Amino acid sequence: MNDQQDPPEQKAPEQPQQTEAAVPEAEPVAEAAPEAPQPEVPPETIEAEVEAPPAEEETEQPEAPPPVSAEQAEAEQPPAEAGCPVWMLLGPCGRPIHQALAAVDERPVCLMHSRDPVKSDEEFQKKFQQILAAAGDGLADFRGFVFLGAECGGRKFAARCIFIGATFTHGANFMGATFTQRADFRMARFTQVAYFSEATFTQAVYFSGATFTENAHFNGATFTKRALFCEATFTQAADFDWATFTKDADFAGATFVGPADFSSAVFTGAARFAPLEEGAKRCQFKDRALFQDARFQDYTDFRGAVFGEPGSSTAQPVFSLARFEKPERVTFYKTWLGQTLFVNCDVSKLNFSDVEWGADGERVRLYEETVALKGEAAEALSPPERSRDERNYRLIAETYHQLKNNYDSRGDPWTANDFHYGEMEMLRRLSRFHKRWARWLHQNLGMTALYKYASEYGLSRGRPLAWLLLAVVVCTILLLILGLRPLPGRAAARLASVPQVSGQPGTGEELSYSRYIGSGVRDQSGREIGAGSLFLDGFATVVGIALLQRDLPYEPATRFGRLVAYAELLLTSTLAALFILAVRRQFKRGGD
Repeated sequence: MNDQQDPPEQKAPEQPQQTEAAVPEAEPVAEAAPEAPQPEVPPETIEAEVEAPPAEEETEQPEAPPPVSAEQAEAEQPPAEAGCPVWMLLGPCGRPIHQALAAVDERPVCLMHSRDPVKSDEEFQKKFQQILAAAGDGLADFRGFVFLGAECGGRKFAARCIFIGATFTHGANFMGATFTQRADFRMARFTQVAYFSEATFTQAVYFSGATFTENAHFNGATFTKRALFCEATFTQAADFDWATFTKDADFAGATFVGPADFSSAVFTGAARFAPLEEGAKRCQFKDRALFQDARFQDYTDFRGAVFGEPGSSTAQPVFSLARFEKPERVTFYKTWLGQTLFVNCDVSKLNFSDVEWGADGERVRLYEETVALKGEAAEALSPPERSRDERNYRLIAETYHQLKNNYDSRGDPWTANDFHYGEMEMLRRLSRFHKRWARWLHQNLGMTALYKYASEYGLSRGRPLAWLLLAVVVCTILLLILGLRPLPGRAAARLASVPQVSGQPGTGEELSYSRYIGSGVRDQSGREIGAGSLFLDGFATVVGIALLQRDLPYEPATRFGRLVAYAELLLTSTLAALFILAVRRQFKRGGD
């Protein structure tokens, strides 16, 4: 046999869509040696992975090929001289060994699997194109390939492409590419910018466990079937704005270190940002998470999602103008929402369970109240034109109102009360006046402000009672100072003759009640009427006025006294009504 001739072609059993991955290319060899036969792969294993796609309804990540121990792999793989030992879908790679620089690869491998930074990219691309051409609409296996660059923009991939464990060291350009069959990028590593913008995936696509070291662009991409990004890591920005997920989108356990942009994305099927099972890795957004104007048309799960950390300066996440078309199927559970923006998003029917909101002292406070009014995320919170308000308080009040109704309908009156308080606070701050002093008066002495001072917006029972008692005491003192006049009947019968005081009852002259103090006036038993006794009489009179009693022992002796009585009647009636309202609200909602 001539040393320069190609080795004889193997007569391997027929396998589905065998590519050149199983036939080593001709290279000069030192001496002819018989090729080691490839280990036989059970047909049922090949059939299961090649032909049988996972059920579309399942949300679990498809099972990876069964793990192979180092000893088993060493025993099953042919010697290095026979070709590349890297295990592919249909067996060992078998391509000729690439002569790489020392210590570049852990073991001798072929050009396609070598990490040699100076290997021929031209030769690599040539072989890559040959594999695709040979695969046709069958199977193209690029498992573990190390791409110096991938310029596949606008390309149509007719084959089922397997990029499991592949590494893209100099960027990956799949912009506008079309994958007509399943595309598998599980455990792939993108060390430079990855472009999948406007790409179309007509079948399921898997990026589970993939790592994106630089920016990942999926903006405008279309995912017709399932899109799995389970436990993928995005070290920098991840752009999914305007992307369309026609089937399920699964980001369970994914980590977004940089900003994650899903603005205007459409999730027609289920959208999962929750662990696959209890105790599994949680989906984490460590920077901004933008879902502005996104559309969620079905089941949406944010259970356990981590949105930033308390004290962070960025809004995470932003759901402004987002639309949840099946709100009863949207779940936020065990999630911190202290810096979440829901402005212009209907949250009245979403499921919030055991979530943590922001706080201002003892009350719940939405991030809409404090977020900096710069950038697109908070643009809607800017005050309306010609308004002197610091921000759009009416819009924030709407969000508070929706959350109040949400928690009320779910039997959580305590949290509903917190959002009721926030709603009223926004309405108190809302002012139509332009003058600073007028705005101050409206915000601090207006009817809404008085409602707050009197009963904490109808939430406190103790406060209106305290104000009611204070009002009665103050009115009693005022009427004692201004004068009370005993009326014929019980009061007059209680008093004895008062020769030293003019203007006795029945003489037609007004008698100031305060003149009895220290004047020696005695009652029927002969005891002098003192200040304490007179105060109790005045207190009883004020209470009688508040209760609209007609048979009173005394009446105001002066015009100003009558004005005090009218004001006291109005004030005590209002405070009593506020107390009754607070009691009714607490009983209705089951509060304490």
